[in-house]
Amino acid sequence: MPALQLPPELVVLDVETTGLEPELGHSVVELAAQKIHGREVVGEFMCLVDPGHPMSPEASAIHGITPEMIALDGRPVEEAILEFVDFIGNAGIVGHNIGFDMSFINAHLVRLGRKPLTNPTLDTLALAKRYLIIPSYSLKNVAAYLKVQQPHAHRALIDVITTREVLFKLIERAKTKT
Repeated sequence: MPALQLPPELVVLDVETTGLEPELGHSVVELAAQKIHGREVVGEFMCLVDPGHPMSPEASAIHGITPEMIALDGRPVEEAILEFVDFIGNAGIVGHNIGFDMSFINAHLVRLGRKPLTNPTLDTLALAKRYLIIPSYSLKNVAAYLKVQQPHAHRALIDVITTREVLFKLIERAKTKT
């Protein structure tokens, strides 16, 4: 297997949402990311997002973000998404099940009349499936297997930090497999 090659600048990101399907109008309610050079965090982005429509109690139960939190601190989705995309810039993007996150970001961009992101992506879920043999590849289970602490799953910044540390552990594992 060839060695895992990474761009020098990466953005590890995560989104929390009102549902699972952006094509049905489900929306982002929290965005978080960390920009990294090597193993050093050089920038951070985090905000609650007002989706502009009610959130189901089921979605709120998963991530713990309430309508009251959104009313108090939620930024308009248009503003938050555009600032988030500016933060990402041309960096490579990392996430656990990154296709899910990108589907929401890109759906919002399309709704705003913008082009979808075309940055290179790296999925820690795919890497975990490549380098680990475990019963479940959820971020929580991969983190536990790799002994990465995860204080509370399903809040965007905590998931970003966990994904970043999982990435570093998977890179080390990949080096031993080549």
